[in-house]
Amino acid sequence: MTFDKMHDCPVLATVKAIGGKWKPRILWRLREGPANFGDLRRVVGVSEKVLHENLRALERDNLISRTPSKIGEVVYVEYRFTDYGLSLAPVLDAMGNWGVIHGARNG
Repeated sequence: MTFDKMHDCPVLATVKAIGGKWKPRILWRLREGPANFGDLRRVVGVSEKVLHENLRALERDNLISRTPSKIGEVVYVEYRFTDYGLSLAPVLDAMGNWGVIHGARNG
């Protein structure tokens, strides 16, 4: 089987996994460390339903993990990068750096 870089563009696979309006914001926040659902909702600024859908998609792609925890009677869920998801850190950094430059040029 041959791989045609124009037809089977690997950038499209990346965009499919991390693209959209909310996934980049979720991933950017998780670069700082683990976060619970409420924290992500506040930072990302999205409805519970949409956040839940995006978190599930990132979990399905094994980019983040979901860990339920309990403090006293309070149960919460913590999200963090998986080891595989951490391989995105240089990609996110490069995209963030490019975005700063691009924003300054078009600002």
